[in-house]
Amino acid sequence: MGKEDRDQWIVKCPKCGRVNGSCRHVSREDVRRIVRLLKAGVEVFPADEDDEPETPEPHAHEPTHLAHVIKPRFGWSDLVLAPATREALEDALTELRHKHLMYQGWGLRRVVKKTKGLSLLFAGPPGTGKTMAAEALAHELERPLHVVNYAQLENMWVGETEKNVERVFAKAAEDGAVLFFDEADAVFFRRGFMTAPWMNRDVNVLLDHIENFPGVVILATNLARMLDRALDRRIDIAVEFPIPGAVQRAEIFRRCVPKQAPLAKDVDFTVLAQRYVLSGGSILNVVRQAMRTSLRRGGRHRITQEDFLRAAERESKKGTLLAQDHLAPSLRQEGIRGYA
Repeated sequence: MGKEDRDQWIVKCPKCGRVNGSCRHVSREDVRRIVRLLKAGVEVFPADEDDEPETPEPHAHEPTHLAHVIKPRFGWSDLVLAPATREALEDALTELRHKHLMYQGWGLRRVVKKTKGLSLLFAGPPGTGKTMAAEALAHELERPLHVVNYAQLENMWVGETEKNVERVFAKAAEDGAVLFFDEADAVFFRRGFMTAPWMNRDVNVLLDHIENFPGVVILATNLARMLDRALDRRIDIAVEFPIPGAVQRAEIFRRCVPKQAPLAKDVDFTVLAQRYVLSGGSILNVVRQAMRTSLRRGGRHRITQEDFLRAAERESKKGTLLAQDHLAPSLRQEGIRGYA
């Protein structure tokens, strides 16, 4: 420690009171470190007993939670799917359970030269069970599910997004997790001349990692047409999740209504399923709305068929409401304005 440092800073040991370069309680390196911190502008002051330590904010370049780790809640028996959808998922499970036989016993390794992972595309309207199926698949494999966090994955600094993608895949491989990209069209969009060069590069990196990832990766989307066409050959199994048929809808109604719910004797799920074409997510909304209507009515709180019918009508009209442009002037207003 130089003379100018000793003149400017006084470092006093709280035990022996010495202010020299070091003592038996404080080493010379400790003193140098303290001086460096003070010169850097670090403030040192006694803390009040009531003060709680603040949680440090992450550095702008440091990855935080790039993926949410989820312990699967749903199993195979919880899925209500169309036969073709279930068959495609069972194909995926079959390969994963018999990968050693396929690659070693049946000689597939000689063809592909490496043990490939499995990439799946779940495509279909909202609320048709894509996320639930991803959880069920991870549950069957007894693996955790890593759901990619796009807010943390994409970074404003050029080159940082590619590093985050590398970390996401590396962590999933380390944990043996099923990697899940929900709303995959947000990151696997089509490349083109109208897209920024670094965004095209990010898609290139994602495609490369999917091709070489040794584990299971699932992409789910409601807008399959927006995905980059290079995914065609990188996706091993494409699974369509259509709006469930009447038989599946009736079964979803039965499963969404708890056994403890006080149903009236006139409730008929088959009639509801035949009359209203709804996804599984929409059916859950109908059940919740029927419960609200019953509770608002008071009395014995019996949930009637009329409660379900009114709730289903309300859910069916939701799409019409979302399709309206409430900022656009009406035709009547346009006509009046034209003659004013």
